[in-house]
Amino acid sequence: MTNPSLVTYPAPQGAVLSDQYSVSVDGKPVDVYLAPVYEPTHVYSRRPFGGPYSFAYFDIAAPAEVTIRTRKPLDHVRILPESRNIRPRIEDGALSFNVSEPCQLSVEPDTKNGPLLLFANPVDLNPPKPGDPGVKYFGPGIHNPGEILLGNNETLYIAGGAIVKGGVLARGNNIRITGRGIIEGLAWPHLKGPTANPICIRNCTNVRVDGIILKDSWGWNLVIEGSTKVRIDNVKICSARCENNDGIGTVNSQHVRIQDCFIRSDDDSITAKGNGWPSLDPASDGMAVDYLYVTRCVLWTDRAHIWRLGCESWAESMRNLSFRDIDVLHYDGPWLAIIQPAEDMLMENVEFRNIRVNGEGHPQLIEVFPAPTRWFRRKNTPGMVRNVLFKDLVVTGDRRGPLGLIRVSGCDADHTVEGVTFDNVIRYGHRVTQDSPEVQVNEFTSNIVFR
Repeated sequence: MTNPSLVTYPAPQGAVLSDQYSVSVDGKPVDVYLAPVYEPTHVYSRRPFGGPYSFAYFDIAAPAEVTIRTRKPLDHVRILPESRNIRPRIEDGALSFNVSEPCQLSVEPDTKNGPLLLFANPVDLNPPKPGDPGVKYFGPGIHNPGEILLGNNETLYIAGGAIVKGGVLARGNNIRITGRGIIEGLAWPHLKGPTANPICIRNCTNVRVDGIILKDSWGWNLVIEGSTKVRIDNVKICSARCENNDGIGTVNSQHVRIQDCFIRSDDDSITAKGNGWPSLDPASDGMAVDYLYVTRCVLWTDRAHIWRLGCESWAESMRNLSFRDIDVLHYDGPWLAIIQPAEDMLMENVEFRNIRVNGEGHPQLIEVFPAPTRWFRRKNTPGMVRNVLFKDLVVTGDRRGPLGLIRVSGCDADHTVEGVTFDNVIRYGHRVTQDSPEVQVNEFTSNIVFR
């Protein structure tokens, strides 16, 4: 069809499907997949919250009606993020609502227990065809390639209805990883996949990753390492089946743009690091992280931070990091955001704008603290922080206790925090001021502004 308004993708035979939900869009059935969570280990004794969950995906180019049936009670169902302002109708035991444009939603009959994630993509226009020059093509079905290597001017295309069991290592220039299908890592134990990550972009220039789903990683999900001019667009990460599975990591890279993505991970959702990992390539080890722009994303972590910036880093510097128009569905770790440069690294020009947080009584919210960490490599020293902005960051939801700690702390006279502004930061209806409860600022700071 030319420019279809709705495209659905039947699951391949042998896919593990959910028995918790059935979904249709404008009357067309949509298959629902099951995503597991890991069992507790001696390292991480707490299981990710809520047990196995479900997800489904489809493409739309016009408003569509979604209908969901489930055995779960629907009396208290919520559809997140709240910014979408979706109010469902419940009739004859079914839940229905309209989606007017591509979006990523969490349908939660019982808070975080076994939700249904819905990924409404834009229609995939003009995809490559099997046999096109420079294209590695995986059509509908289950595939077991293991390691997939991409080089200069190559495209990996994973069609809707495909499950590719393997990992991708990209090295070169002008590379694309695109489609609507799934890269799955469930077959590999923790940290023992066929590649370092399900998608590893290493020493590349001009890369685009668009539209695919990453499911059940064996470790970090998508790592951009020693690279420049990288764009990640409409990638969905469903990955709570093992520990150390950070969502998207920018490592010693420059000019990275991440937009319209969904991440559910057990570990940190978005990280910026300067440690040369995973290749420890001397050519990239120590390179600055410069210009990371993240916008219009939906984020969820089961155990760690939404943002962890600067930890495990000995880069030259880390600067120009921007996070805008982002919805945080859930976070069950220590901090929403932690800025933590070490080893005398300067982190500067960081901004968070228009951040909407579904709060659930977290005792801690934001920490700016350039402290040493146990992962130091060269010298066990703090870093420095300059010019950080939190603007229009709003926490709503179930308070259940304190408002959430905000801590700004330098380490000593040489490792200070300078120029942090909290502009319209609101916790459960309370605007943050210097005298607000649970706000701590120590003596090794300057120009800390609240307005």
